[in-house]
Amino acid sequence: MKTSKPELPSFHINPSQLTHIAVDLIKKVQEATKQLLDKLSPPDATFENAVLSMAKIDNDIKSKVQFLAFFQAVSPSLELRQASSVAVSMVDTAYLEIFQDEDLFALVDAVHKNCDANQMEIEDRKFLTKLHSTFIDNGLGLKGKSKKRCHEISKRLIELRVLFTENLSLDPGYSWQEEEDLEGLGAERIQALPLCSSTGQRGVPLKKTYVNAVLSSCVRSETRKDIFLGSQRIFTENVTVFKEIIILRDERARLLGFKSYAHQQARSKLLKSPQDVKAMLDELSNHLLPIAQTELEALQRAKDPSGGPFYLWDFDYHHDKMLRDNYQVDHDLIAEYFPAKVTIQKMLGVFETIFGLKIEKLKYIRGDHIWHPEVQVFSVYDRDTFVFLGFLYLDIYPRDGKFNHAANFNIFPSHSVPVGIDQPFVCTALVCNVAHPTPDKPALLKHYEVITLFHELGHGEQRLIFRIRSDVHSQATLAFHDLLGRSKYATFHGHRTVADFVEAPSQLLEYWCWVPECLQLFSCHYSYVSPDANKDVEDDECDTFTNHSTRPPKEIPRGLVDRLVEARSINQGILTMRQVAFSNFDLDIHCPASHGAVKSMDIGAIYNSLLQKATLLRGPDNYYQWGHGYATTPHYIWGQEANYYSYLYTRILAANMWWSNFHSDPMSQEAGLKYRKMILEHGGSQDEEAALVEFLGGEPTVEVYLRYL
Repeated sequence: MKTSKPELPSFHINPSQLTHIAVDLIKKVQEATKQLLDKLSPPDATFENAVLSMAKIDNDIKSKVQFLAFFQAVSPSLELRQASSVAVSMVDTAYLEIFQDEDLFALVDAVHKNCDANQMEIEDRKFLTKLHSTFIDNGLGLKGKSKKRCHEISKRLIELRVLFTENLSLDPGYSWQEEEDLEGLGAERIQALPLCSSTGQRGVPLKKTYVNAVLSSCVRSETRKDIFLGSQRIFTENVTVFKEIIILRDERARLLGFKSYAHQQARSKLLKSPQDVKAMLDELSNHLLPIAQTELEALQRAKDPSGGPFYLWDFDYHHDKMLRDNYQVDHDLIAEYFPAKVTIQKMLGVFETIFGLKIEKLKYIRGDHIWHPEVQVFSVYDRDTFVFLGFLYLDIYPRDGKFNHAANFNIFPSHSVPVGIDQPFVCTALVCNVAHPTPDKPALLKHYEVITLFHELGHGEQRLIFRIRSDVHSQATLAFHDLLGRSKYATFHGHRTVADFVEAPSQLLEYWCWVPECLQLFSCHYSYVSPDANKDVEDDECDTFTNHSTRPPKEIPRGLVDRLVEARSINQGILTMRQVAFSNFDLDIHCPASHGAVKSMDIGAIYNSLLQKATLLRGPDNYYQWGHGYATTPHYIWGQEANYYSYLYTRILAANMWWSNFHSDPMSQEAGLKYRKMILEHGGSQDEEAALVEFLGGEPTVEVYLRYL
């Protein structure tokens, strides 16, 4: 019999209640801190009486602040999103004050000096090191003016991060186009766009889903150019915010004795220095640039045999056209076999098989248990023990004010400190933006969206903005990493590993989306889907196709899948070099030669020039000040700051994990359970590098990754 599961949390909350929760949490933390200082002095401090007491405070904060911050990303209410931002900023400030308290630092410093690390369990040792480093990073090792300035910078960075995030939730606006200039989008999609009654133009929202649709489908190059450049010029308010953040990060890092912010961040990563990162990126570039050059020549011939210029806004369209013309890969046709809700349900079935789980959809949910009527909820159990692990929420459709990318948000983490207090269950939410159903079709997924969903379902990635999540990376990691993770400390729960390992588990899961048998397993042609419940129905109940002789097969044909898989490597040189460009940009702005150099940086020119030079694709002629794409994404501000390279590095790690354990049998329960036990369950509580080498049976190599490219 299953163990009883806890009650679903309530999301029925108003802005004042959200603020009240934050105030109560801060008061509780301050009281616990005072009690700790009243009863202890440095000579009496031990791991048990000082560090574990601080661990409880840390767990209390992390257990509640995720919930407070979640509304910032998903609430339909502008007032609630704003209140969420304010509440998180309040808690963030209170959390910062903990690590600026001299007396608390004296306790932790005493334990850090006196403890025999060799006699400690690894998770305890990691927590003590992390706690001590956080105090040091907040200037507790400094004196006088340097210490004061470090504190000022820390507080200002909180304000700036909150402001940057609030700006990202603003309406990015529209690009107004004549209907004939949108040729290729399809009449149905065009008619769904807003219409300007005075001009007859259609408004293309400058949101990711719509921008991608135009860039990949629109026939007219000038329209693609307008939309591309428009998408690179939204959120202009963030340009000055971004620059100030980069300058302040560098100043604080130098005050703390580091050469740069990138050097400061590298201390606790698998790649231990910016030089190691640069070497990895250069190695990839050396392999990939000749490939990218060959790919570009083929694209140019397809676009213009006379050899005309090939622009950034040309790539997606001609890439997709090449797939259709040369490999008969029609992404619109493929999407017909991946209705969103059915595909997600089938994905969950794969997780059940390989990780030994039982996942059940909750059919009857009170309105206060979800934040929007379209949200679905699933209970997750261990298949063998029937132990309840947590709740998984799915929020897949776009709406105003909602986080406009795909990510998995951990709402409640798990922890078990102090001894005797256990919070074993987890709440995590997959948040994405799949195009809404139409009257005659359910929401359909392009193959890249199938990959993204499988990635994020594996991921539990927390992308919210507060200093407390400095222990998290960002796009963002992992729903099932979170659901399966168990640790003493919330700071190590699930996906909260070292920053340049976070993406590896979800990058690994993307490989299943390229296995023909798995893609067929995920598939179900939308004509077999009930319009009200998205479930399989008998032929005579389906009203989408009345002529059964013309009805497509229920499962995606193997030939269609084989062509898709065959085309997997097409233009991967250019696509991967784009990631190299973003990684080098992140490294350049966070590792300047001097503080003066960061102040004088033309950040937009650096970003755009690196993108053009790495991909070999041209921007507007003769200049690099054509946009500020870096300020339209959260990556460099929270989550992947001085860590963007990890998207590539973890692909190397993921390729090695796939090849060594899953390549020969993707649905192997033995390999899946091994992976669950050795990697996922421990989160960041173990030595990730040692665990990885043990799981692989040796050191990872770049060559394995290049084989898959």
